Order: sequence, then C-alpha cells, then structure tokens
Amino acid sequence: MSLRNNVSWTKNVSSFCYNPKSYLSNTAAESFLDELLKDLKSESLNDQTKISMLNLLIEFPTLLCPDKTTGEITTEILMNIFQQMSTSIKSISLKCHLLLAVETILIITDNFNWNCKAAQEFASLLMHIISDINDKKQGAANRPLRVTACECLRELENCYPGLLSQRLEQLYSMQQQEITSAHQSYTLLYSITLKDAIQLLAQKEGPSQGTLKQMLMSNGSFVWNATKDMRELHPASGEQLFLLPSNNETKELKSILALLLEDSYLFTAVCQNTLFWQIIQIVALVRTISPVIFKSQLVRLFGTKDISCFHSILQMKAVFTDSLFTAEDEHFLLQRLVGMTQHPLLFTPVKLFYLDCLLHFPENRPLNSNPGENLPVLLTVQMTSSLFPNIFNDYSTMLCRQNLLSMVYLENEGFHAERGIGYLFEHLLSLYSMVDKKVDREVTATFFRAVYLFVQYFHFCEQHMDNLRESLLDLYKRNSCLAPYFINLINQTQILLEFQTWPISLSKALQKQIVDLRMDRLSMNNLHWHLKILSKVAQENTIPQRSTVEFLRHVVLHSDLCQKGDWGLGNALLSVCKYVLQHEHLDIVFMDLANLLQYLMHHFEDIDIKDHSRLYYILLTNVSSEKLWKILNMSPTSGQTKARSLSSIMTESENFSTLLTIHNTEKTLLQLCPVLDNANIFPPSEEASREESTITECSLQDYYQQLADHRAFLLTLKYHLIFKGDIEEKYHKLFCIVLQFDLTDSHYEPIGDINVPCLYNDRNPPVVTVNLVPKDPYPSFLLVNATYSTHDGLTYHTRLDPLHLTFPELFVPLPAYSPMGARCHLFGKLWDALKPDDHNHCAESIFCYKMSESSFHNIVQSHFSRFLVSYHDQEYKIGILLPPQFHILMQACISKDIARFEIRTDNWKLLLHLNTHLLHVSCND
Repeated sequence: MSLRNNVSWTKNVSSFCYNPKSYLSNTAAESFLDELLKDLKSESLNDQTKISMLNLLIEFPTLLCPDKTTGEITTEILMNIFQQMSTSIKSISLKCHLLLAVETILIITDNFNWNCKAAQEFASLLMHIISDINDKKQGAANRPLRVTACECLRELENCYPGLLSQRLEQLYSMQQQEITSAHQSYTLLYSITLKDAIQLLAQKEGPSQGTLKQMLMSNGSFVWNATKDMRELHPASGEQLFLLPSNNETKELKSILALLLEDSYLFTAVCQNTLFWQIIQIVALVRTISPVIFKSQLVRLFGTKDISCFHSILQMKAVFTDSLFTAEDEHFLLQRLVGMTQHPLLFTPVKLFYLDCLLHFPENRPLNSNPGENLPVLLTVQMTSSLFPNIFNDYSTMLCRQNLLSMVYLENEGFHAERGIGYLFEHLLSLYSMVDKKVDREVTATFFRAVYLFVQYFHFCEQHMDNLRESLLDLYKRNSCLAPYFINLINQTQILLEFQTWPISLSKALQKQIVDLRMDRLSMNNLHWHLKILSKVAQENTIPQRSTVEFLRHVVLHSDLCQKGDWGLGNALLSVCKYVLQHEHLDIVFMDLANLLQYLMHHFEDIDIKDHSRLYYILLTNVSSEKLWKILNMSPTSGQTKARSLSSIMTESENFSTLLTIHNTEKTLLQLCPVLDNANIFPPSEEASREESTITECSLQDYYQQLADHRAFLLTLKYHLIFKGDIEEKYHKLFCIVLQFDLTDSHYEPIGDINVPCLYNDRNPPVVTVNLVPKDPYPSFLLVNATYSTHDGLTYHTRLDPLHLTFPELFVPLPAYSPMGARCHLFGKLWDALKPDDHNHCAESIFCYKMSESSFHNIVQSHFSRFLVSYHDQEYKIGILLPPQFHILMQACISKDIARFEIRTDNWKLLLHLNTHLLHVSCND
C-alpha cells in the first residue's frame, strides 16, 4: 500500500478516534496496524502527524494489538524506529511518545516479562536514558526524554511491584545527584521502588528481623517475578504486614526518608501528595520508625490551601491516628474543614470535597466502624452553624450542606438541634416557593432531592411530615406536570422507609385530590398527568381503588375523551386499568371496572384502544385473579422474567416497544461522498448578491461596512448519499432518512437536520446539499448521524464518517465591481491597508518553494484562477475573501526556479492554514 500523506493520516486518525469499532469494521485491524507502523518509518510525514498516529496505539492498544504475539511484534518495530532516530532536538517529543506507546502495549498485551526480548530491551533502554544525570551527555534538550523515561519506569513499578527492588542504590544515587527540574521525577520513582521493596521484604521476612540494610544497598538486575505472590497493601485498614528491624538497621532508612521529606518542599502539590503516600506506607510497614517523622511537615500542611496537600494530612491521620495527631489537632482539622467548605476563593467542586471529608473524617478513636458517611464526634451543632444552606448556594452545595446538617441535628439533642430541624424545613419551604413560581427545571429537581433528604432523616417528626405532605399536595394542585417527580419521590421513599406509612399517605392524598376534581375544573391537558399518578397509586394494594375507577368512568362518560380518540390518553387510562386488574381487592371494583372497559371498547374512537379494552374485559370476566396476575406479568420470551411485561399491551408491550425503539447499527452503512465542484460560497439572497455586484469604487470603510451588511455567507457542500461497503439485504431499501450534523467547534452556525425521502441500493444516489454559515474562516469537520427506517418498519441509527471542511473550500473571489478594473483598484487599497503596524491585527509573510516555472504557472492557474486580480510583469496578484470579512492577498512570482508568494492578511491566524495549503499544492504538483 502506498504511503499516506500528512493530510490523509490526520483525517484517518480523527475518523478512528470518533468511532474506533466502526472504523475497524470497514478496515481490518491487522492491515491498518501494518500501514501505521510502515508509515511511522517514512520521512515524508512530519513529527506531529506521527505523534497523532502513536496516540492511537496509546489510547486503543487492545483494538490494534488484540493478542500477545501482535503486541510483541509491534513493540519490536517501535523499538527499532526509536533506535534508528537521529539525536535531533526536534525529535524529542516523538521519542517520548514512542516510549509511552511501547510501554502501553507491553503492559496491556501482558508481554512485560522475562520471556519477552522487547520487554528486556525496553527496561534496559529506560535505565540507560535516566542514567544521563544532569544532562551531562545529551544536553538540556534531552531532559523531557529523561522525565518520560522516569515516568515509564514508575508506571512499570506500579504495575509490577518489586521490578526495580534490586536497583535501590543506583536509583537513590541518581536521585541525590540530580539537581535539574527532573529531580522530582527521580524522587517519585525512587520512593515507589523503596516502598515496594520494603513490602516484599516484609512479606518474606514477616515480623522477624530482616535484611533491610542489605536491600537498601542492592544494585542487581530486574526482578521479573517479584509480583508472583505479591499481596495488596492497605495500611489504613489495619493490614498486619510489617517489619521489626533493629534501630541500627533503620538508621539509614530514617535518614533516607528524612531527606525525601525535605525534598518535598520543591515539588508540585500533586507530586507532594504522591511522595507522602509512599512514605506513609513505608512507615506503616516498618514499625520501629515512629510516625513523628512527619511532624515537621504537619506545621506546613496544616495551613495549606491546596487540596492535594490537605488530602495528605487526612491520609496520615487515617493510617497513624492518635500516634501522630492529638485531640487538639483533630479539633483544629475539623474547624479547618468547616472553614474551607465556605471559603470564597475556592471553586465549588473543591468545597464539595471538603464537605465530603467531614462525612468521612478519619477520627483518632471512631465510635462507628461503618465505612459509609459518619459524623466525627467533635463536630458539634455550633461548629456547623455557618454551613446552613440557603437559596443563594449552588444546588450541589445546597444539598450537600443539608445532608451534613441533617446528620448533625439527628445525632444531637436539645434546643439547638430542634431549632435546626425547623430551619431546614423552612429552607424546604423557600425552595417550594421557587418551584411554585416555575423558576426552572434544576430548581425543581433540587427541591425534590431536598424533600427526599428531609424524609430520610426526619420521617419521625410527625408535625413536619404532615406539613410537608400538605405543601406537596398544594404544589401538585397548581403544577400537575410535576407528576413524574412525585412518582419518583414516592418510589424512592418507599425503598428508603420500608415500614413507614408516609409514602402511602402521600399516594392516598394525591388519589383523593385527583378523584375529587370537578369536571368543569378538569383540564384535558392535565388529565395525562393525573392518570400517571393514579397508575402509580393503583399499584398499592393497601389503597382502595373504588374511587379511582369511579373517577375514570366519570371522565369517559362526561367528557369528549372517547370522541377525540386520543391514543396517548387512552393508553394512560388503560395503564391504570391494568394495575387495578392486579389489585388484591379487585372483587370490590369488579362490576365498575367491567362497565368501564365495556364502554371503552364500544365508544373509544381509536381502534387500538378498543381492541385492548376488549382484551382486558375478556381477561377480567373469564380468568381467575391468580391466572390474571400471571398473564399480565408474563414475559414475552420463554424462560425469562422481565420487569416490563406484556400486560401493557400498548407502549409497554415488548413487541410494540421493538417497533418504537431506535436500534443502533454496529457497522456504518452510509457515507456522504463529495460531488465534483463541491463547495460554493455566495451571499444568502439574490438581492444581496445583486447589491454586491453593483458596488462602485468606494472607500475601504464603506467596503467593510457593506461586507458587514452581507456577512451571512452560505457555504454550500454537495454530497451523494451512498451505501458503504457490502450491506445486508434488509438495508437495501431505506426510507425517511434524517441526517443530523453536529459541529465540533464554534466556527459555524448550527446546521439543521436534512431529510432524504429514500435510498435504494439499485438506484442513483440522491444529492444532499449541506449549507454552512461561517463565523470564523477556519478548517473544521462535522460529525454526522443518520436515522432511517427499513421496509420491515424498524428504525435504525448509524454514524457516518466525519465530513472534513478544508481551508480552500472557504475561498471567495473579491467582489466583481464595475467599471472594469475596479477589482484591481480594491486590491491595491487593501494591500496598503493590510500592512501590519501597532494599530491593527494584520500580518504579512513570505512563502518560498523550489519549482520550475511551468509548475509555478500551473499551480496558480489550477488552484487560484478564480481569485486572480491581475497578471503583469511576470507577477500574479491574487485576492481572496474569507467569510465573513477577512482577506488574504498574495503577490506571486518566480525567479531562478524559486516561487515566491508575498502574503498579507487581516487575520494572522489564517497564515498557518494558508502555509499548509501552499505547501500541499506545491508538493503535489
């Protein structure tokens, strides 16, 4: 296969990332991988393109290397590419990505072991790279490669604990000697290696005196089988894996740990947290080292505002408890957490983290061993009084604070706690008033979540619960469209309060409120929501259903529901009937329900509702209650039980839902193929076009003003909608195709859906016209989805390959003025105006390329003929307008086989894209 160029690889990488499985369904993974590895060796591709190709191996290793053999071969090829690369500074980034790709594939394909030659060579290569201490051999430019090698070794040690345990002396020597910015990476590598080595020793030696000093001085080979019997360490959970070496043995280890802690001041906050966690585990393993070694760090960490460093304190406290932290320290930390949850300079996610820390605070002497949410003993009502939620909080903070304070008031007694519960109820009423005024959907969701929390903690407060029920009833009375929220609240509180009656009392009260409605106040718009509530109430065997059935009969007899034949309302009404059929006390409403169903099957205008009313009537009058329940809950698939049954023979039936469901196709069936002379840009109306064509010579200010008046240029792209590859026969005829386009940036106005009536496999493909309105003239690509129906009535959804919009497709000639020659006059004015200075955003550049004179003229005529302004003295003047109001002007000539393009533009960001385009057309000529 021929080598791809930079542009084609960029398109293929983006298509692959968009939908890898769909891409590989059309192209074999093996052939794609072979092509990728082959082109990585090519010198015609630039490093940035190769990096994007390597990213595919890093992000999708299991798709491209599905087995061990493929993984080993791939890593060998990548290692050869790495070794053959030059020592140029420009290739450092590519080398770093090669190391990452090799490591990822070795780990994911389980090839990192002593049997794999590539794995051994890779581990040795990494050690060789990091041995260049302080950039003595390769220079400072090679430092990113050393840092990447350190991170690769750290990841390998993390995946294979103990791999470097015999190289502690060498790693410690390098860590101590390194004085550049790479020191941080060397330290983190050494710390995790030291922790894993001590863990291996503790696992081997047990509580007896071990060979700790010998281990610290080890400088052997890689320990490939170290993880064979490695146990996972959980120091915070009281893990009984430890060492008891003598003080003489731990003297050197203490010195090492002290130096590592001293170095922590130099690191970033995240790296400090990583280093502290490794040292915490070491101290937890070696019992003869006191946790007091961290005391000097606590003074600094107690006052930190960084979330990573504060997390380190909590980790220390979880592991060492009162052996490191006093009761005063614990009280101070709680006060600090309370303060940080409301710090005005912190972002909301950080504040929520600190709130969560209060609920999972590692106490010195916890009273509760439950790993879930628990309040610290020292957290009092007075300490948390400032955390009371209010309507000015964001909704997440509001709910988290309510949850915390509810636990505080629940676990405390007295006047302050009782008053706090009352304040929380008043907070609910504040949210209630906002929902009642129909503020927005987020407020409504927050209110019902807050209600759930209040019920969870204070369901025993009868007065508050009665008031809450009455408030909810008033809310539903004025906003029946909130029915789904009420149903969800009832469902969730029933799960929460298994033996409490409040959810049932709310259901019963809602039923009474609905069935008591007078017909003259019953809105057909709200009837759908009332039926949803009644359907839920009918599922409660403890609630009588006579009033519900009477209400339904009253509705169908005294309204035009049956005459209108609304299928949706009929379906909702039958849903209530279905659950009444399954009620324990069906015999009480037998006659009323039979009369209702009989009336529906004779008078409802919709034939589907009639048929299923007749079915329900037959079941009611001919089947026993036990068999009726089994039939209504029967699974459509033999041998399987499903929560959703055939009983809802409308939308809830399995067969009917199959027709309504949109199915996803695993393979991409369609594609948009560009039509020749695809792109065309013009003003959106004939009137605007006519006005622009008759503009006479004017000032540049008038010219720009007229551009602004007609800035809504349309970019029309024409494509053939065709089938992609071999397709199954059932897809040969597609109907009602809806193409949906999603923008990947903000450079264009949103695109509406495009409808295509049909697509037949044996007919000419239809032409699809896509209209784009540019806001910024930059290349882009569009994500395309299609929904369509097949001849068997099923609906499918598929993704198409992204549509790439290239830079030259945006080019528009300068307006054609009259009298003749005015375009050249405009070019001259613009050329002078686009000269860059301190007062504008213009830029100029020069593009040169070696080519023959014939090639130069051919390029201009082939790619820029529509934009030529003049040709004089062997010099072309090219004027390009880029919608909505930017320009590219070029003066092109050739001398001594060197083509020279002088460029000026009023948008410097366009130069990068223009340079790429000129380079592309020059190379491909």
